[in-house]
Amino acid sequence: MVHLQRNSLRYIPTKHYKDFCRDACAIYAAVSLQAAGQALEELKEKWAEYPSAVRVWIDNFEHVERLFDLPAPIRRMVYTTNMIEGLHSALRKVTRGKAAFPNDEAVFKALFLRVMDIVKKWTMPVPNWALVLGQIDLLFTDLL
Repeated sequence: MVHLQRNSLRYIPTKHYKDFCRDACAIYAAVSLQAAGQALEELKEKWAEYPSAVRVWIDNFEHVERLFDLPAPIRRMVYTTNMIEGLHSALRKVTRGKAAFPNDEAVFKALFLRVMDIVKKWTMPVPNWALVLGQIDLLFTDLL
């Protein structure tokens, strides 16, 4: 969702950022897929003046739809945090700095050590973690 917001804001004047973001947030924060579709229609109507910004959401709505396959607590955690993006960024720093690794095991070791450093800095609790963990347990019982 962060990338959709950023890509669509390229086509919106700065003075309208806050209003547009609030309207776009209504799409992925909707309680159901139908409500998300309705919020997208409202975004189309309200922001018709900036068709390129709206088109970003229309063209990528299939990715937003996937969120609604998840239970609400997990969905909220996914779209409200940048944890995953931050983790990916930190891992890219490890691999970008090296021209080549001698073997796959060296890559895994470097990434593992970086993850261990990152985990030490994670001090803020995830809201409603017990509820989220229960939902994850139900969804992925066969994987755990």
